[in-house]
Amino acid sequence: MKRTLLLLILILCASLANATTQGTQLTATIIGSGSPIYNEERAGPSVLISNGETQILVDMGNGTQANLSRDEVDVSAISALLFTHHHLDHNEEFVPIFIRSLLGRHDFQIIGPPNTDKFVESTLELYSEDIAYRLGRSGRDLDDRKDAFTVKEVKGGETFHIGGIKVSTLEVPHTIYTVAYRFDYRGESIVVTGDLTYSEKLPGFAEGADFMIIDSGGMIMKNSPAKNKKPGGHKDVKGKEAHLDLSQSSLLAKKAGVKTLVYTHFLPGEVNEKKSLEEIRKNYNGNVIFGKDLMVLNNAKTTLSRPIADTDQEPLYNDRCE
Repeated sequence: MKRTLLLLILILCASLANATTQGTQLTATIIGSGSPIYNEERAGPSVLISNGETQILVDMGNGTQANLSRDEVDVSAISALLFTHHHLDHNEEFVPIFIRSLLGRHDFQIIGPPNTDKFVESTLELYSEDIAYRLGRSGRDLDDRKDAFTVKEVKGGETFHIGGIKVSTLEVPHTIYTVAYRFDYRGESIVVTGDLTYSEKLPGFAEGADFMIIDSGGMIMKNSPAKNKKPGGHKDVKGKEAHLDLSQSSLLAKKAGVKTLVYTHFLPGEVNEKKSLEEIRKNYNGNVIFGKDLMVLNNAKTTLSRPIADTDQEPLYNDRCE
């Protein structure tokens, strides 16, 4: 009897310890790992940073709502909506997510680069009657909810807290004003770069991060001609580079000394992970992950929150990543 009671106590203590660890774990979920081009297998760019009840949504590309629903995330309870930049593939689903947040009963923040305030104001103006109608069904109006959210524009260099998570910002080069974010909590750190070209400042900003979630520019695709083995980033209308190539992203990760480099923002098509990894390994020898929708990243393990079809992915992870 004593032996059984002792065993039960040990099991209970282990369960409580595990629950405590899960509650304090800084976690990133790749909500969408795709690009501006519609892809049935990948939603548009979006990452959910979470710790306990604090949930921070970074970017809101096409399909974000569907994947949040699949992951059983209550949109109306999200703590903050952040933008890296205002390209359509990164803010496409802001309007419905913002309105759903207004219909909730939680306070929240909206944070992003210049034009974020204008984006929010124009949304409120255009959809004021729709919002009023929906709030009216619960006996409320927009005035009741205008104090529930704040809008903050950042230019890089700002530091603030959302819940217990410290958030730092850095302007990074892209075709429009773009901000990278670093999230720190009790010695754990996650960096989300957004789209970018090479940044001399990024290694210092991302130094020692557990995960750096970065633009996947330059991936080697299967069935691509050999001459396209090392493509650069896409160019804008003026012929200026808009995205990293693999040599640049891997060099940034090496200089920053990040523990795990996570690629996202994939174009349609099948990535040749083996060939791409060979290019990455010329600079960076840490953990490399080719991101997928609803992949969960934290220091306990890396998993997919729902089953996906077998993609014959190379075993690139160490014993922390399953």
